[in-house]
Amino acid sequence: MSDSSAADARAVVGAVGEFTLAGLEDGALADERFRGAIFDFDGTLATSMWVWLDIDRQFCREHGIELPEGYADDLVGLGFEGAAQYFIDELGCTLTLEECCDEFNRLAFDRYAHEVELKPGAVEFLRGLRERGVRCAIASSLNRKLLTAALHNNGVEDVFDAICLCDEHRTHKSEPLIYQIAARELGVVPGECVVFEDIVPGVRSAQAAGMRAVAAIDEGNEAQDTAAVRELADGCLRDFRGLLG
Repeated sequence: MSDSSAADARAVVGAVGEFTLAGLEDGALADERFRGAIFDFDGTLATSMWVWLDIDRQFCREHGIELPEGYADDLVGLGFEGAAQYFIDELGCTLTLEECCDEFNRLAFDRYAHEVELKPGAVEFLRGLRERGVRCAIASSLNRKLLTAALHNNGVEDVFDAICLCDEHRTHKSEPLIYQIAARELGVVPGECVVFEDIVPGVRSAQAAGMRAVAAIDEGNEAQDTAAVRELADGCLRDFRGLLG
């Protein structure tokens, strides 16, 4: 990381200083404002958006589909099945929804099982939260098979008290429901939850659910509206190293 990049990372982390592990030890839990942490996975906990860019291109090559410019913007917040349906409805894919999802799973599984890594500091931050009594959940548009493989590969499958997936609850990140479900499964009220997200619809929905939202700035996500997510969120960060102190 260059000196300027390091300085920028410190600056954005400073906006969420109350959520550091040191802040929890200093008594931040006493005000009952941070008892549950809800994490998006792709682009937030993990550097994984490159997987889908690769898969989209490979899938389209194999099926003779032309990817339109800016298509990634249309997929934001749709979820796994929603993205597959987009390829059918908007791009003319002739597979059924089930076949399309199976193909995406096939192309993605090895990458999630062996290549997708959590962002720097994420493992330590998650385990630090658990040690300090903060309950942790994932609220993701990813499907369970891929998510389970990635969590296992990174050694954090034991960290989470709840796994809440949009497709399993027939919802998407543009609605508050997935965050409300996560809070309920954690046994905490929305006002005690902090949501870590990387997309504008997710940040907005988390706030609509009565939670604070921290934006994960993900330089590998071509569809992320960085300026908008910074402005909307209650704080932002690039990775989790700055929250360990």
